[in-house]
Amino acid sequence: MGAAIVKDNTKSVSRIEIEEKLKNVGDYVKIDYLSQCLKKNLDFDTKRFVLLKLGEIYEQKKMFAEAGKMMRSAAEIATTYESKMNDFMKSAELFVKAGNFDESDSSFNKAVAYASGMQKDRLKNRRKEAYKAQAKEFVAKDKRKHAMDAYEKLLTMELSPEEKKEAQSNLLVLYEKLGKVKEFYALKANM
Repeated sequence: MGAAIVKDNTKSVSRIEIEEKLKNVGDYVKIDYLSQCLKKNLDFDTKRFVLLKLGEIYEQKKMFAEAGKMMRSAAEIATTYESKMNDFMKSAELFVKAGNFDESDSSFNKAVAYASGMQKDRLKNRRKEAYKAQAKEFVAKDKRKHAMDAYEKLLTMELSPEEKKEAQSNLLVLYEKLGKVKEFYALKANM
């Protein structure tokens, strides 16, 4: 009979031990190991490090929704308002890249809650730019439905007249390509 391998999830692991373990392994092994570490009793600093590292790896692997979740979790245990704001904003941008706009809104609203007056304007601008960039990327990859959703979301934000015109023009082209006749004529009438 084979001996069963029992994992001790109550044992605490230090950040140094985790960093040492991650040095010579591939990304998927890192993901597995870091996920196992999250199940252990970790101090806040180590847990935040693990979450940020997982988020970074997921982002490199273009697993943006997972990366967004990790960044949001890291933001929730951050100790300063500045780091909470930055991590929530990074989470919002990752959710935009994933095409998950509802989750992005949730993270963005949390980021704004931790921001001061001028910071709020910068965050709104970053959000707007993230949607513009992602919409263009969706168009480039010929993901018309996702691009349409991104441009529609963009039009709900505060835009300059030029930005609004550009978004509407791009949306008209997408409506035409997607056969959305009713939306096409409704938007054309509003321009």
